[in-house]
Amino acid sequence: MAGFVLGPGEGPVHEFHGSVVVIKASGEDTLGQLGVMEFSYPPGLRVHPHVHDGEDEMFYLLAGELTGFCGDSQWTARAGSFVFVPRDQLHGFTVTSSEPAKALVITGPSQLDRQIATRRAPADPTGAASNPAGTVPS
Repeated sequence: MAGFVLGPGEGPVHEFHGSVVVIKASGEDTLGQLGVMEFSYPPGLRVHPHVHDGEDEMFYLLAGELTGFCGDSQWTARAGSFVFVPRDQLHGFTVTSSEPAKALVITGPSQLDRQIATRRAPADPTGAASNPAGTVPS
C-alpha cells in the first residue's frame, strides 16, 4: 500500500441522499480500516434516524451547523466540533445553518464509502445536490 495526497476537491465525487460527497480515502485505500469522506450538506437537509451496523461514524464539522441525536443524547455541532457516533446506535441530524454544512466524515471499519460508490450517482462537483426536497430516506 502506498501513501497519497489529494488536493481540495480531488477524489471521486458522488451524490448521496441530497449531499455531495468526495471520497478522500476508501476502504480499498486503507485495507478496510477507514473511510474518509468530505460531505457537503445543503441547508435544511434532514438525515432521518438510521443505524450503521458494525461501523463507527465520526464527523469533524468544517462549516455550518448540524443539530442531531445519537441514542438518547441530543447535540448541536458548529465548525470545529467533533461528533462520535458508535456503531449500531440510532442517530440522525438536520442542517440548521442557512449555509451548507461541510464535514469530514470518517467511518470504520469502512462500509459507508462502498455504499456511496456503488450507488454510482455522479454529483455536480460545485456542490449542487439533486434532491430538491432536502430529505434523506430512512
